[in-house]
Amino acid sequence: MRQFVTALFVLALALSVVACQSTTGPAGPQGPSGVAGPAGSEGPGGVAGPAGPQGKAGAIGPAGPPGPTGARGPAGPAGPAGPAGDSASLDQAAIASIMERIKDSSRTDKADSPDGKSRRSMPPKWETADYTRHLVKKAIKMYDSDGLDATVAHYNTKESVDGQWYIFIYDESEDTMLAHAANPDLVGRPASYAVGPNNYPAGEALAASANESGVWFSYTFPNPATGGVQAKHSWVVSYDGYIFGSGWYEPGPPKSDTPAYTQAFVESAINLYNAVGIEDTVDYYNMEESVDGQWYIFIYDESEDTMLAHAANPDLVGRPASYAVGPNNYPAGEALAASANESGAWFSYTYPNPSTGGVQAKHSWVVSYDGYIFGSGWYEPGPPKSNAPAYTKAFVEGAINLYNAVGLDRTLEYYKTTDSVDGQWYIFIVDGNGYTLSHHQPKYIGRDPALRFDAKGYFYGDDLRSANEAGRWVDYVLLNPETGADRQKHTWAVLHDGLIFASGWYE
Repeated sequence: MRQFVTALFVLALALSVVACQSTTGPAGPQGPSGVAGPAGSEGPGGVAGPAGPQGKAGAIGPAGPPGPTGARGPAGPAGPAGPAGDSASLDQAAIASIMERIKDSSRTDKADSPDGKSRRSMPPKWETADYTRHLVKKAIKMYDSDGLDATVAHYNTKESVDGQWYIFIYDESEDTMLAHAANPDLVGRPASYAVGPNNYPAGEALAASANESGVWFSYTFPNPATGGVQAKHSWVVSYDGYIFGSGWYEPGPPKSDTPAYTQAFVESAINLYNAVGIEDTVDYYNMEESVDGQWYIFIYDESEDTMLAHAANPDLVGRPASYAVGPNNYPAGEALAASANESGAWFSYTYPNPSTGGVQAKHSWVVSYDGYIFGSGWYEPGPPKSNAPAYTKAFVEGAINLYNAVGLDRTLEYYKTTDSVDGQWYIFIVDGNGYTLSHHQPKYIGRDPALRFDAKGYFYGDDLRSANEAGRWVDYVLLNPETGADRQKHTWAVLHDGLIFASGWYE
């Protein structure tokens, strides 16, 4: 950039010299032949004065100081023309030289960019993607000029490591890592030895992804510049039977940011599938090593209605989605399969947590991709039953979530079963006219809303029908199915999509 600015300055100076030499100055006495005085401005048209004698041509000396310039006077006869300077040949040569320097300083290397747009031949490190591609291209150029042995020897030295960047070279036909200065133990090993956290098969995925045009592959891997494990983005190019690659790092979401970490965890599963195919991906995610604390990947074949991978519960593999149920036979698997879409969706329910062995509230991120559903989730304790109001609200929310996922018919079917009853908690669903659509006791289904009197004769039907989307509590006295006695009941009722979803707890 500095050379470019300097070149422009030199060009401007040269042009200013030309301008001074060619402009006519005020007439004056003819000096001795030699260096021409500055030209004065041309006067208005009139009778030309006699021409002054021509100065002898020669090399241009330094310009004489120009006389002071005043305001243009009234028109008068033009003074004699000053001698012309010999400038044409010098100016053209100088301008051509300066323009060539400007062109050199702004040259770009389009080959460094996959989109063919101009890029600096040496991108700065803060342009991480361009800098990574530049280093890989540089390694390939070294291979072309110096041969394989010299290139491998160089990129196995610590000196070749550039902060977070290092070049790895892999022999495709021999399935052997040839150069990896950041981890010399990988040299001479097959790609399967290069694994990330939880034995994620990063090396195999990189080898499978590479092509002649170059491709990015994202995963997690140790960063030699920090000593920690971070998200890595590697650019790999298959060239002349070898794979040349390098990558840059970023922190990635921490586990404390559970939603973001879950989404990244699912994305890494999809990346692996894109690289190595469904069989190898399923094999990996059916291994215990693939489980990362509370996180594990489940893979479901949509067209076959078959669970392909579920390391936390291998008994589900080969089963339809309906086999994946939560407490009280809650149809979690069906709901997850119905919720997934290409953009990804969250679904919340309760499910066993493999890292604690207990049942907790779970929030799963599910993505429908290429005919498969890839999902994982994170857990939180959720309200305990001892906190009856909070537990009741969560119980109703679970019913609404199920309705949103699988629709009304499947939801009504589930909540008509006694399996759906959780101690004193059960869901009943009421339509806009107050008629009960679903209840675990068939005698209440379709009951006339005018009969909603409690054990003490209080009509609570209007209170129930007044529920809004924010939800409200409705209090009345009713038989507690756990004790068989009449007790004060506190029902949480929520209006959702024209229906009232409700459940309650007893004193």
